[in-house]
Amino acid sequence: MDISLSGITAMDTLPFEGDAFDQRIGLTNAILNDHDTRHVKARYRARRNRVLQLDSVLRKGPRPGNKALLQEREKMITAMKRYRVALSPHKFLPTEIWQTIFRYVSAGYNRSTPRVQDPPLVLCGVFSCWRNIVMNMPELWKAVHFSVDSTYTRQQKLAVAQLWFSCAADMPLSMTLTDTPNDESVFVDFVRDLIAPFSRRFRYLHVVLHPTQIDALLSLPAGSFDRAEEFSIAANTNFSTGLVMPWESPVTFFSPLARVRNLRLQLGPLVLPQYLLFPWHRLESFRCDSSMDSHHCITMLTKCQALKLLHIRIFGIRYLPPPTVHNYQISLPNLRSLTVHLCDQENYDLFFLPLILPSLKSLWIYNYDGVPWSPGMYSGLLNRSGCSLEHISLASVNISESQEVLRLIQLTPELISLTFSQSTPVTPDILYRIGRGEIGASLIQLFLKGRRDLDPLLTMLEMRRRLSTGNAVGSSRTQSPASLNFIETYCDPEEILRHTHRIQDLRHSGFEISLLNTVEGHHSQI
Repeated sequence: MDISLSGITAMDTLPFEGDAFDQRIGLTNAILNDHDTRHVKARYRARRNRVLQLDSVLRKGPRPGNKALLQEREKMITAMKRYRVALSPHKFLPTEIWQTIFRYVSAGYNRSTPRVQDPPLVLCGVFSCWRNIVMNMPELWKAVHFSVDSTYTRQQKLAVAQLWFSCAADMPLSMTLTDTPNDESVFVDFVRDLIAPFSRRFRYLHVVLHPTQIDALLSLPAGSFDRAEEFSIAANTNFSTGLVMPWESPVTFFSPLARVRNLRLQLGPLVLPQYLLFPWHRLESFRCDSSMDSHHCITMLTKCQALKLLHIRIFGIRYLPPPTVHNYQISLPNLRSLTVHLCDQENYDLFFLPLILPSLKSLWIYNYDGVPWSPGMYSGLLNRSGCSLEHISLASVNISESQEVLRLIQLTPELISLTFSQSTPVTPDILYRIGRGEIGASLIQLFLKGRRDLDPLLTMLEMRRRLSTGNAVGSSRTQSPASLNFIETYCDPEEILRHTHRIQDLRHSGFEISLLNTVEGHHSQI
């Protein structure tokens, strides 16, 4: 991509000399009347004939006066471009279609849908008459997003972003930027040259920076990002600069009036939340990929009453003081999704014990090496909170007894998605009861890590298929269970070959059966 504007202004490189009619033709998207259409067509033919005459003369070789002829030819070509714009059939598109095109291409930051790459250049490349529209539409220049695998150098990224934002007037800005170690170009200070000058205009900012630039960003003055609603900052630890030390100075780039709702941090191996002077009470989503001390995390959560999504890494649970009703009861009434990475293999009951989560729908617990399941923690959380979980991932939590597996499913009747670790015994009896709809009636997705027997899994799906068609035998259910239509696990290739016909039959019935090529362990779950 040419990061200058020269590629989209070629039609204006030479002044066009003509009468008043020529001066206004092709500069707007107005539809010509019949008289003007005939007039433009006649002029187009005349200019084209003149270009052919000039070409005939110029082909005879160098001679005095050729320079003037070339200049005249360029002017004729410029005029013909304007005539073609004036006669372009796209002008007859209904206004609603135009609006739809511009609305789609100029859409700003939206995580749920793909974004058009370089929207201003896309529009400029459609019709030359759109150039003036594009150059005067700040909405088109407000967002610039560089993918992780972008081939732009650092200087090109800086130039593109500065060009875009200079054309964005006072629009709120969106940017995604990653500074990668494999970029061997000259170092660019993105904080000083790009982020700081536009900091008070960012609405969405996602940056992955060299660790040395993180310090500069964290040191920006108070209120620098008050307009930001979504903010993600990460130190790219792939640079060979050693460990990033935890930040131990107050971070004030958010004032108490900041609008931030979604926040993600990855500031090295450790973060100290007591130094982050953020508007915690406004956050709806918080993800921290750096580790936090459990006590500091608990203290932080007392300020996060608006949270809907929480993703954290914690350590030191064993050092938490015994909870008391007055000091350690933490109610997060809006929290719907909770992901907890346990850095240590330790009892995690003390962390969950003060939590009251009445709206919780999704729970993920993860440890690299695996931790034992705590049925008391889970039943206590359900009893305190009165929540109805729909998604549970225990991919690295080991349940030792099949009765505990059965009890978990019975305690969670609205489960939609369930993941068990490789060490958790999911017996044929449990799968049979799921197939009959006696337990897990709402279950749609089942992920079983490790090596599993295929026959009881296929039997479970076949029973669910019969229930869904009303052909179940001996079932006491009066209401059909949800369609359990997806399972994922690893099975021996010989067993897969032996049950090929059953697998194909179920797949033809709409069941998705994902049979992995390798056994997944604890380390491959997140």
